[in-house]
Amino acid sequence: MDLPATVALHILRGVTLIGIDSAYASTSKRERAWRLLAAYLDKEHLDRIAHIEPLSKLPQLASDIVAGKIKGRIVIDVRR
Repeated sequence: MDLPATVALHILRGVTLIGIDSAYASTSKRERAWRLLAAYLDKEHLDRIAHIEPLSKLPQLASDIVAGKIKGRIVIDVRR
């Protein structure tokens, strides 16, 4: 994977860059992975770590992220 950026800022801020590159996995492997996630992933945990916010709140959210006030994931609903 090519990451055309420095990771220094992430290291200094204590951010961990993690993930799985599934682009080269076969369709059957990806479908199996999604089935396993659907079966075993704690949906209540996902609700605690992810929040949906409207696009109109993006400036305030950006400030909160920089200030370290945000934990978990934010999904931006571009329709709101």
